[in-house]
Amino acid sequence: MKSIAIFQADLNVGGIQRSLVNLLKSGVLNDFNVDVYLFSKKVFYDMGDLPNNIKMNYLNPFPYWYRFIPFGVIRKFHKKDKTFKEYDIVIDYDGYRQECAFYVTSIERARKIMWIHSDMFCEYRFNLKYRILYLFFRDKYQYYDEFVAVSEGVAEPFRKMSRRYDSKVTVVPNIINAEEILKKSTDSSDIIVDSGKMNIVCVGRLYLVKGYDFLLKDFWKAYKIRRDLRLYIIGDGPDRKKYQKWVNANGLADVVFFLGKKENPFTVMNQMDAFCLESRYEGQGMVLMEAKTLGLQLIFPERLEKYNIGLKGTPDIVKAMANLQKQDKKTDLLEEYHAYLFAQLKVVFNGR
Repeated sequence: MKSIAIFQADLNVGGIQRSLVNLLKSGVLNDFNVDVYLFSKKVFYDMGDLPNNIKMNYLNPFPYWYRFIPFGVIRKFHKKDKTFKEYDIVIDYDGYRQECAFYVTSIERARKIMWIHSDMFCEYRFNLKYRILYLFFRDKYQYYDEFVAVSEGVAEPFRKMSRRYDSKVTVVPNIINAEEILKKSTDSSDIIVDSGKMNIVCVGRLYLVKGYDFLLKDFWKAYKIRRDLRLYIIGDGPDRKKYQKWVNANGLADVVFFLGKKENPFTVMNQMDAFCLESRYEGQGMVLMEAKTLGLQLIFPERLEKYNIGLKGTPDIVKAMANLQKQDKKTDLLEEYHAYLFAQLKVVFNGR
């Protein structure tokens, strides 16, 4: 049986973390012995039902200031751990942290794969922290054999930013645990919405990249046309107070609701009519696929289509909100979507 080592920064709250958890529980790795290495013992997700062939391991993280040392220097001078056994495949699932890159590229005679989760060009443009860190980790890509991008919208910017034009890049969207979403959506909820209104929900971290400034302004315009609209925002982040202040200043305090983080957002989402996402960019909008699973109507701009296989955006968000109608919700197990991505994963793990 072949062996795989997967390196990830942590399993705290986040899209990358949820993506990895779904991969580990999907059964696609059942034919491998899998060691998962984390650099934090803080785990948000329930890992009690992992298959027996998957083992969790914990390593000490590098000092924070290692992030500001060129990766080539770290790789040359940091002491290598000689206790690691040999693997057939080693995966840097995080794609960002120096620790993950160091361990993956230090394990010899293994096929080295990195997962790419975000549009690197947009990250560089909009995220000052990323722009700084990129200067120190940008030379690491040369040490990998191949790459996995979670969408076509991620693959092309990666090729340009990394200059790995000749490297193999396979597009593999994230696994969505549709059955778990549907099960969790039936749990009791501490939030009860007015089903007589047209209810829209958005889920994500409250900061610049997620485009809540776009969303709130578009909702405000639609609300002036359609007074039965309501907007529920699930998530938290550094810009929450700013957005709440804008909502209050524009007379929307009774129709826009900030719910904060929810361990189980699906009980709230299940009460909604539509899901809206207006991010400046994505890696892949997993929340859109989760909303599709629940049968919600999807509203997102055309610029995000390249990150979301099989989904159709709209040229006019305000019009889409204002024209919403109540519909019978049809749940979706995303069978065609998963058939495609599982076929792609077989290509990655079997090398063909």
